[in-house]
Formats: sequence, C-alpha cells, structure tokens
Amino acid sequence: MPESSGPSGALPRDREPLGARVAALITEHIGRHGLADGDELPSEAKLAEEYGVSQRIVRDALRALSQQGVIRTRQGKRAVVSELRPVAVHSYFKLAMEADGSAIDELIELRLALETKAAGLAATRISPEELERLRSLLDEAEQAGDDLRRRVELDLAFHIGIVKAARNRFFGGVIEALSDVLATERERGKELTEILGESHAESDAEHRALLLGLGTGDAALAEQQMRTHLERVQRTFRGDGPE
Repeated sequence: MPESSGPSGALPRDREPLGARVAALITEHIGRHGLADGDELPSEAKLAEEYGVSQRIVRDALRALSQQGVIRTRQGKRAVVSELRPVAVHSYFKLAMEADGSAIDELIELRLALETKAAGLAATRISPEELERLRSLLDEAEQAGDDLRRRVELDLAFHIGIVKAARNRFFGGVIEALSDVLATERERGKELTEILGESHAESDAEHRALLLGLGTGDAALAEQQMRTHLERVQRTFRGDGPE
C-alpha cells in the first residue's frame, strides 16, 4: 500500500516521519470523536486504510502514543484510549531528581507555587466526601507512629487529595507527574526529622490546621495554611528547622 497517498485523511509527502504524523492524526481522531478512557480505536487495518499507510507505520504510531500515555495497547486486541497521563513530564522530574540532589529545593519551590494555589481552589470546591477522606488519611498517619513508609504514603495521598479537589486537570496532571519525586522528598524529610530527634507532631498539627481551613471554604485561609506548612518543610531541608 503506498504511504504517500490515500483518502482525505491520508498524509502528504514531506520530511516528517510518517509514524509521527499518523500519531498526530490518531490523537486528532480521539479528540474529534470524544473518545475517553477505555474506548477502543479502529483496528490497525482500518487506520492504515484511512491514512493511506502500511500497518507497520500504524503500529509505530500506536507505539509512540502508548509511550506518551495517550493509549494502551493490548496483545491481539485493539488499542484503547488511556486517561491522559503526563508520562514524559514524569520521566523528566524523576531524572532531574536522580541527577541532582540539590533539585529538592527547587521541587519545594514548585510545591509552594502549585499546592498553595490548589489549596485555595480546593477550599471552594471540595466535597464533604473528599474532606472525610482527607480526615481519615490524617487519622491513619497519626496512628502509624514511627512506620516511616506508611507515613510517607499517607502524607502523599493527603496532599494529592487536596490538589485533586481543586478540580483543575492541569494541577492534577503535574502532581501525578511529580508523584515519584514527591515520595522521595517525603522519605528524606521524615528521615531528617528522626535524625534530628524530632517527632512528626508539628507536621500532623499543620495538616490538621490545613484540613480545618479547607472545611471553612475560606480560600485565603487554606492557602495560608498550606504555605505555612510548606515553608517549614523548606526550612528543614535548608537546615533551618525540623521537618
């Protein structure tokens, strides 16, 4: 089958790799037809026919889209649309942290910008069910005592829950992309707290105050509570105080 001609959706001849152009057209197809997580794409044969390319080119395009988190491929079955995930951004953040230990200070600066604003939005948009979920996470964290791994998991879930409650898909995408490096940051912070002979009581108290601020619906209060918490975390990593 010729790879430079075809129906209306077929591709003109130029220098851009065919696989990349087909990937772009498939992405357009997903948006144009309003496909959502779990919806099937047309078969490789049908896509090849529509775009006037070989099935090998279609497979290259699908492989690229899978790596980007746009679709999920399944052996012997049609590819399905995936919930959009910032895969490339996730890899960037992870590599940056692994390559440069000092990047943690920049990470906290990013958290201050993103999570402070997210807390204000969440205060006006959070549901009673989400508030109760956050309260349960804090209860579990306080009961976890010195179980560092469990405290890290619960702390991360608490902060991600606040960002999700902001109802902003881009904030949610960034926090998901940051999930691995945020877990690493928390492990280091909580280890530092114990090395300094401190308890986690201060962090627990700040989380409770933040939860209270969210429950009032007062955006300015919630932002201030989040800023207070994260600025203290920042001071800890800079050696100015306990985590």
